[in-house]
Amino acid sequence: MSSPKEPEIDIDIDLAMQINSNKYVKAVTKLGDKMDVVADEDVLTHTFHKLIAKGTKVDGSFYEKLIQHKLLKPIDRSLMVTDGVSADKLVADASMMISRDPKFKYMFMQFGDVPVHVMRKIHLENPLALKLTLIKLAMPRLFKHSIEVALIAIYIGLKAGRTNKELTQLATAGIFHDISELHINPELQNPEHDLTDDDWHQIYAHPFISYLILKEFPAYHPAISYMTLDHHEKLDGSGYPRGHDESEISSLGHILSVAESVAGLIDKGYTPDEIDAKLKMCQGQFNNQYIHFILTALRGAASFSDGSDKQPTLQIIDKKLHLIGEIIKEWHTLTEKLNEQQRNQMLIHTVTDRLKYLEMQLVGSGFDTEQLDQVYVMLGEDTEEWLSDSNSIIDEAMFQLNTIIGEVKRRWPEHANPHKPRSLGEYLSSWMNSSEDRIRH
Repeated sequence: MSSPKEPEIDIDIDLAMQINSNKYVKAVTKLGDKMDVVADEDVLTHTFHKLIAKGTKVDGSFYEKLIQHKLLKPIDRSLMVTDGVSADKLVADASMMISRDPKFKYMFMQFGDVPVHVMRKIHLENPLALKLTLIKLAMPRLFKHSIEVALIAIYIGLKAGRTNKELTQLATAGIFHDISELHINPELQNPEHDLTDDDWHQIYAHPFISYLILKEFPAYHPAISYMTLDHHEKLDGSGYPRGHDESEISSLGHILSVAESVAGLIDKGYTPDEIDAKLKMCQGQFNNQYIHFILTALRGAASFSDGSDKQPTLQIIDKKLHLIGEIIKEWHTLTEKLNEQQRNQMLIHTVTDRLKYLEMQLVGSGFDTEQLDQVYVMLGEDTEEWLSDSNSIIDEAMFQLNTIIGEVKRRWPEHANPHKPRSLGEYLSSWMNSSEDRIRH
């Protein structure tokens, strides 16, 4: 049987090399200051010189020694952590989440101990157990998110009639899908961090870095590694890092993508109705049956609320809608200024199509940015329920608009240094910068 073809992805090689960066070596050795980290084999240089003997306890004092040499293997391939994350501890954390969180308790009422049995079958290689231990200590929100993704993926898999083997693969991929977060800018975990161009590049690349990590272990490659590569891909081809569509994404990879997206919305505290409204703005991106499974479970869970008493006003919604309409209209004005060669650029076609699709989604949800007065008359009085649902839809539209702008920045690196006046670079930079400023404020 031939090996799967290595995916082709446009990624900065320096970013990929961060998997074994000095920063990561420092994090690993510092872990030894808090827990027992032991070499379970000799740590060798690429010239086979022994740096650390098997059985040695490794801590922060080894950092300087290790970074002075090129190692034969990544440092975590030669270490094991005592009392770190294990399969049993993953089961304990997942069981606690199911028992304490009404959402997960309701999801698995009809399935008994099945999710626990599935989680217990997750295989943990020592280097990956060490990585998960680092994540649990340094990024507890990410660790919690990974368990949530694993549980939601198991639930969708159960409802969809997947085999026990596939359920275990889904759970394993859910736990590991964001393991790359150890090797990129930790500030990306901070919701208040303003994203730079380099940050966006790391965000788009992180599924590939997770893939690179997992592909080194036969137990996870190719089934698990390719699922993690697909966890931000969408059925309509609007995802990343490869922009694959339904014909190219694995069926299990898509379940993971749905689970990751829904877990992200849950983590932000959205109610089922708000999640429903946001997903309506993502028509074509996800399997509708999988979404139905999740929404039914979330609505069935008792007292799932964001706890917020503050309601959006009609004026706030109106302001957001006008801004969306203005930015889209400005794009169309921009394209009218382009010459035929500029207008035929693939990027221009892509953005135009994405914006048209966004407009169609808004119209389908009852909002036409060109006829807002008629929209409000047709929809009637601004009840609290209508305001809440409408605000969720408009916020999702704003998010998608911002994502499209980010896609332009990623695919047009010259935007930071526009060409001469009346060039494509100048037009793109003007539209992006103006739009981002207004969305942000």
